[in-house]
Amino acid sequence: MAKMLAYYSLCPINDVAEFLGLSRDVNAGCAINTLGRNIVQVVKLSNQKLQHSWTSLERLSSKVVYDFRSQRYVGVFGGRYVRCWPADQADINKVKKVKFYRTIAQLYAVATGQVLVLYDDGSCESLESAVDTRNEDRKAPEQIERGVPIVDAARESIVDVCTVALDSGRLVLGYFVRDGESGAMTLNYCLLAEESLKPMGFRKVRLERAEQKVHLVGQSLVEGGGSVSLITIWSDKRIFTKTLPFDSDGSSGDDHSIGNFISILNMINTSQPLSMVGISRDYIAIYANNLNQDGGSLLLYNVQFKVVQAKQFFKVFFGNSRFWLVENHLLLAFGQTLAVVPYKISKEQLSDMVGTQRGAEVRNYVDNESINEDCDFNEGYGFVGDLEGVSEGEESEGEDEGPEVVYKLFESVGRFEETLQEAYKSDLMVETVRDEGLPEDVISMRLMSNVDGSVGPLLFSESFELLASELEKHGFCEMEITEKIIPLMIQAGASLDIGKCLKRYSTVSERSLVSALKYALGCKEKKTPPKAAIPDIEQLLEKVSGNKLPKVPEEQPNLFILEDQSPQPIVDLLNIILSCSVHRTLILPLLRKEIDLSSVLALLDHLLFLLTDPVATLAETPANADTFDSDEQVIAWATLLIDSHYQQIVLSRDAEVKRRLLVWAAVVKRHAEALDELKALAPTIQRLVAGKHNQGGSQQNRWYSVETVQLY
Repeated sequence: MAKMLAYYSLCPINDVAEFLGLSRDVNAGCAINTLGRNIVQVVKLSNQKLQHSWTSLERLSSKVVYDFRSQRYVGVFGGRYVRCWPADQADINKVKKVKFYRTIAQLYAVATGQVLVLYDDGSCESLESAVDTRNEDRKAPEQIERGVPIVDAARESIVDVCTVALDSGRLVLGYFVRDGESGAMTLNYCLLAEESLKPMGFRKVRLERAEQKVHLVGQSLVEGGGSVSLITIWSDKRIFTKTLPFDSDGSSGDDHSIGNFISILNMINTSQPLSMVGISRDYIAIYANNLNQDGGSLLLYNVQFKVVQAKQFFKVFFGNSRFWLVENHLLLAFGQTLAVVPYKISKEQLSDMVGTQRGAEVRNYVDNESINEDCDFNEGYGFVGDLEGVSEGEESEGEDEGPEVVYKLFESVGRFEETLQEAYKSDLMVETVRDEGLPEDVISMRLMSNVDGSVGPLLFSESFELLASELEKHGFCEMEITEKIIPLMIQAGASLDIGKCLKRYSTVSERSLVSALKYALGCKEKKTPPKAAIPDIEQLLEKVSGNKLPKVPEEQPNLFILEDQSPQPIVDLLNIILSCSVHRTLILPLLRKEIDLSSVLALLDHLLFLLTDPVATLAETPANADTFDSDEQVIAWATLLIDSHYQQIVLSRDAEVKRRLLVWAAVVKRHAEALDELKALAPTIQRLVAGKHNQGGSQQNRWYSVETVQLY
């Protein structure tokens, strides 16, 4: 799931065209800001504090970058002179400058830590290689080796330069060339040599479509699937993607294909050019004009699922905006503002994206109950399943009687409906609930993705169910719904609704889980589980072998947990919370902050009881039923609690804390010994499965003996 945080202004700028750009710094969270032609700043993005600042008497022609190999800052002055200086340099005007005999267009810091020098003719090489070959250019300027393709600096301009590191470690350079006369755009890309970073044969992609009155409004390169993809947005709001091919021999060539059409982006107005940049393997950031032309929109677009996952609105749209990407920050320059937009991309969950593309309007009752006259016909036509057929009449023996019947016949309409309902029941999970607001002969049917009979129907009380339904209609994802509704349930003390909420939604945030865990541990009616004793395996087998299973009565009482009939309702809620899947990195600081040591010790006792008791276990949820293991979940939670409160446990001198840790150590030791015994038993079981008998294993050889005699 992708999310953008609130943006803030880093610093004012005079003109976007004069703003040279930003690049990453050696310190994490910092960016090199070439604010103007004479000002260079190193700023920390989190608090906008100035780390370093330099002023130059000569005008810079490219943004300043950091060379990780030489640990120096590199800048280009006048397109021909390069200066390199350390971070503690007070005055960069005193640094010796190196003259180049080819015009340098831009400098870029690549993933390997080197500095890539891009010339105005489209060729490139590393900074080390450029320094070594500059003397050759000085001796014979007419024989300068020019790369392919040759860019005419007088007529064409290079825009949107991008370097991408493939999974194999190879670097790819790509940039777009705009023709100043016709406005046509061409993509030039190539693989780079490992050390010299020289191009190994350029390839071209002409960005044009055969349709009339359609022009390009945005383009970007995105890393994906071990390769690089070209993403373009056109004036008809269509998005195309193309995986760029690479030749092993480095041959050059032209390509007129822009790729495949993937979707239409109806949320923006494409009458004006937009800005876009590739963020990661599946995400791009788009800054464009609103649909009603009343401002600008910043979108995070998921290329894989073809949806917009996050968006921010601006009051004014500027067509000459520019993008930069520094770590997990988007830096957008528009107008006279340099905005910093932090973003987060977590693990992708399809459930987080369900409903995110729905509008804010709420449908009325008539729209929800509208009937399609062709619905029955379409469902019957598209139904495919194994239905029991009964043929009416005897089959004819001759082949000339008529064509072979390839469909199935049913003896009556009622039989067909019964078979169809049975087929539906095998695949669908439907809950029928009677509502007091409806007539007596009318029931409400709901299709639930998570159905669990242990907590009853997964419907909340009236107030919470109304709120959850409205949130679902407005398109909120499961994580957002739980973050809004669980704190209200905790405030109301609705233990039953909390348990149903954790069962009903499969994606719950760690913050909501910790809040529910704190609530369950702090309830007064919570009964402490009995002290867990380490059972002896032999005694347990002797005890169980002599007993018979009790007879189950025909009529079962209400077994729904968290009800009044349950002897330990809060313990059942605690087990539901512990059954949910969590992210270790995200939940550790929350546990350390929200749960105190006494609650941790009580929870460790409960986990020890679940681990050692032969009957007690955690119940899986419908979302993780295939991969759920109760003992593995219990051990994971015990590890989380010990890691989150490690310092308090180590510094504590309480005898009770030491006793609990010794009990846990004994349990872990016994489990480890059991695993060692099973590991030793594995070869014997494999021989039995293979049908090999252990012949002569117990026989002893009496023909000779070996004795060890110590002489000294």
